[in-house]
Amino acid sequence: MIKNVSKILLFITIFVIIFPINADAKTLGQLKQEYNELEKRYSDTNNSLKATDSQISSAKTRVQSIYGELDAANKEIQNINSEISRLNSEILKKDKELKDLMRFFQVSDGESTYLEYIFSADSITDFIYRVSVTEQLSNYNDKLIDDMHSMIKQNNENIVKIHKKEEDLKALQKELSEKLVVLAQERKALDDDCASIKDEIKDMKSILNFYQKNGCKDNEDISTCARGQIPPGTKFWRPTESGFMQSKWNKDPMPGGGYRYHAGVDISNSGGTKIYSISDGIVVKTNSNYTPGVGYGKYIVIQHNINGKVYTSLYGHLSGINVSQGSIVTKDTVIGYMGNTGHSFGDHLHLNICLGVKSCQSLSETVDPRDYINFPAHYTWYRDRTSYYQ
Repeated sequence: MIKNVSKILLFITIFVIIFPINADAKTLGQLKQEYNELEKRYSDTNNSLKATDSQISSAKTRVQSIYGELDAANKEIQNINSEISRLNSEILKKDKELKDLMRFFQVSDGESTYLEYIFSADSITDFIYRVSVTEQLSNYNDKLIDDMHSMIKQNNENIVKIHKKEEDLKALQKELSEKLVVLAQERKALDDDCASIKDEIKDMKSILNFYQKNGCKDNEDISTCARGQIPPGTKFWRPTESGFMQSKWNKDPMPGGGYRYHAGVDISNSGGTKIYSISDGIVVKTNSNYTPGVGYGKYIVIQHNINGKVYTSLYGHLSGINVSQGSIVTKDTVIGYMGNTGHSFGDHLHLNICLGVKSCQSLSETVDPRDYINFPAHYTWYRDRTSYYQ
């Protein structure tokens, strides 16, 4: 029994050595699954974009309403101050009346005018009436003045409350304004992601259609099922005969200011410089329709089979394209010409490399081309497609 198990294990080992399993192989069905995941990612990102727009709209509405509330609070303070001024004037007036009354009843020349007024009554009833009137006048003025002081105190407390409300509203306004800045940045990032994913979906759909038209089935390896297959290669070459290497992982200037890192590398030269495929492969996507100032402009996507592993390369900002979808290319095929199309600031080639079958559009998909191609240091010229030195 043990001998039989040993024979089976030996057979499996020999089979794996002779017929190695390609871990990088991908079926058309897997590619479709990636496409579906890409569409879901686009839907989720688009929903996040709509939610952010809703938050921005709510924050702007609230900021605008705060202006109205601050204006109302200022008017209320003005009204309260006017009322305080009016009450102060009334207090002064009543205080003067009270003093005049007391002055009338004050004691003079050793005799009390107050007593004279009271005792000059014609009867006991008149006497009581005069005492009562005098006391009521004095008490009424005292109560009126106390009431006015109480109202002034209440108004002053209201002013303190309104000032506190003003401070709270201004703090909220500042917080909302800062939130709007953050939301605007998030929206810009989401908008960029949506545009990028949309481009990926478009390219991935084109790649799917290419393999389906060439007879690939869902369970078949796309590197071998298409008519003509992907020609095998052993290494990558530089895409131009000469070029000036821009900085590693170049930075894109953003419309609102600042920079962001983009995928791949940029290689400068004069417009019309010949662009070669970096290795043998099959063209799975070409794009001649573009919006000036947006994206990769005119570009080509090629898939390669290098030592049994599938790679994808993208060549962007071209002035012209020499190949079409389905074209079999070699490292010596002139696939296009250097240009300044799309989001570009001068004649150059933008080169992306991705592992596996990809649209090869976004930073998340790409690898550093310098890890696979013998490029010199950045800000350096090269003069052929292989030598390390200038």
